Amino acid sequence: MTIDQANKVIAAYEPQAIFFAYNILFTNDIVCGRVIEDMQELKNSPLYKRETKQCARKIAIARHEYEKLLNEIIAGTSEFFANANDTFLEEVYRHVQVLYYSIKREFDRNKVLHSGLIARLETTSTLCEFACKQFDSRMEELVKLDPRFRGFKVQYMRLTNLSRLYKLLMGTFTLPCVIDLNTSDCLLSVEILSQRLVDGHLIAKAISENVAV
Repeated sequence: MTIDQANKVIAAYEPQAIFFAYNILFTNDIVCGRVIEDMQELKNSPLYKRETKQCARKIAIARHEYEKLLNEIIAGTSEFFANANDTFLEEVYRHVQVLYYSIKREFDRNKVLHSGLIARLETTSTLCEFACKQFDSRMEELVKLDPRFRGFKVQYMRLTNLSRLYKLLMGTFTLPCVIDLNTSDCLLSVEILSQRLVDGHLIAKAISENVAV
């Protein structure tokens, strides 16, 4: 597909394409922000050794590669995007924290050492997985509108590698037992957060409030 052909497809479905793109990018940016904080906290902890250290380094590289590519693509609107994302984050951050505490409670209940840090990493891992599913869902919706969207090379927006690496990272920790995170609190937290992350009103608000920036 040529650039002109792609532009014509986007123009025909501009509102949906813009909404879906920002929906994906806002969620991804929340993940990347957490990755930076996660890796710093992990690096300063007793857990930062052997396989854990190796996974952490790969995660830092994967996050950097994603953000470098994205910044090259949105170079002309990077300030607007950063401000819009901050607005969006303000609306959903408390729900991310609710998920974190619901996970931490289960780790504390099972006497997991460093429960705060491990729960934080598990929260980001959950967000990575959600971001990938959200990407798939949005692309499926666009393809239903027009099959030509299949030809768009936007796989870089799917946090496939980060999600894979976070799962590997979580597997490097020795836990006292198998911990079931499919509790009513955890599942409800995930459901509410997922609803907020795809909330059209919040996404529109984040965009509209920063349009003049």
